[in-house]
Amino acid sequence: MYPWHATFHMGIVHFMAYPQVKTEDEILKSVHKILNDDFFQAIEVNMLYEDNILEKISALCETADVEFLLGAQPFLLSKKINLNAGNDEERHQAIQLCKMQIERSYRCRARALTFLSGQYDFTEKKDELKQNLIHSLRELCRYSQEIGNTAGYQLGIDLEIFDHTVDKKVLIGPAPDAFDIAKSVKADYPAFSLTVDLSHLPLTFEDPYYVLKLLAPFIGHVHIGNGILEKKNPFYGDHHPRFGIAGGCNDYQEVAYFMIALEKIDYFNQRVMTKKPVISFEVKPLPHEDSDLVVANSKRKFLAALDKAHIDYKELGYKL
Repeated sequence: MYPWHATFHMGIVHFMAYPQVKTEDEILKSVHKILNDDFFQAIEVNMLYEDNILEKISALCETADVEFLLGAQPFLLSKKINLNAGNDEERHQAIQLCKMQIERSYRCRARALTFLSGQYDFTEKKDELKQNLIHSLRELCRYSQEIGNTAGYQLGIDLEIFDHTVDKKVLIGPAPDAFDIAKSVKADYPAFSLTVDLSHLPLTFEDPYYVLKLLAPFIGHVHIGNGILEKKNPFYGDHHPRFGIAGGCNDYQEVAYFMIALEKIDYFNQRVMTKKPVISFEVKPLPHEDSDLVVANSKRKFLAALDKAHIDYKELGYKL
């Protein structure tokens, strides 16, 4: 048993760690690897997979006692779905498509579903787009709540914070804007929360502790990963390379600082929609790298980060 099992659940974004898997057999084989590893207590799976594959993964997670989460980020990005679109018809269509993903999430008994905001043009009025996003999220949360009332549980609805000027260039975005969105949604829909990703913070040019402290009441999920800000690097931007890569922004030292910040904002006692607060690796192998080795790198870096965090901050609530 790892030292954090009683405090939080360690997860992994499967579709980032294993981007090369395409067939049902390949997908399930890679999922088996994660579920057989007691380092992990949660897995995040691509919403783009077919329903029968999601059902099978859900059943595997139930057998392995691993939390099953879904990510709609690839779905929204690949289809350019924009929940804050200035065009009413486009936004209505986006809401309807996202409602379908909520229905699918309940059918396969997922614990949470993560969305992201849409792209925006800097010539557009940000305040109007924020109101559009609030309207969309409230409608999705209302719809999910209605289904949950008959399903016997409430699905967590998460909004992940991405960059707004570097790579994905979406509305949310800067922490103060994320605060405004979350404040307007979570007050009436407690199943809503924000997902903060360490790999995106260098891309928003914000300090992790500043972001976590500001957004503390609304954080329901956390990702840790890496990013590159050197424009000449072929993997510049939001590519989630392994920790410690040359030119990268995050190594075990930054993860340690992030873990201490999470402890300081009391994230590990936060009321969340998962069984315990989740921290998920979001790392992706480069074209010449092996997925299993990148996952192994993440595990070693995380253990090194915990060791450093305990040395630097004696008040961590979990022990090595």
